[in-house]
Amino acid sequence: MKRNYFIVILIFVVFFVISLITNILGPLVPDIIKSFNLSLTLAAFLPFSFFAAYGVMSIPAGMLVEKYSEKVVMLWAFGIELIGAFCFALFPSYSVAFGSLFLLGIGMAIL
Repeated sequence: MKRNYFIVILIFVVFFVISLITNILGPLVPDIIKSFNLSLTLAAFLPFSFFAAYGVMSIPAGMLVEKYSEKVVMLWAFGIELIGAFCFALFPSYSVAFGSLFLLGIGMAIL
């Protein structure tokens, strides 16, 4: 059986990105609290928006994979994550952070 190293590397990169973005939330929240002077209640909504996106997009993501090819859906997921990250980088505010984390969560659910 011929080994396809490209697929192995692609899977490694996808799992690395998923774990990196999921685990970066913890260290970011204290800095976001300081930067935007948030209460702990408002800060708790940030990870909630990220993980709520998993619940919202898990089933539709499976349907997208069935309708389109896996490669196309993965490219969409990375594109959505890129948009979410750039939105927060360009327009740093609490409301943009909330939406940005929701977009990142959607991308993670699709991946």
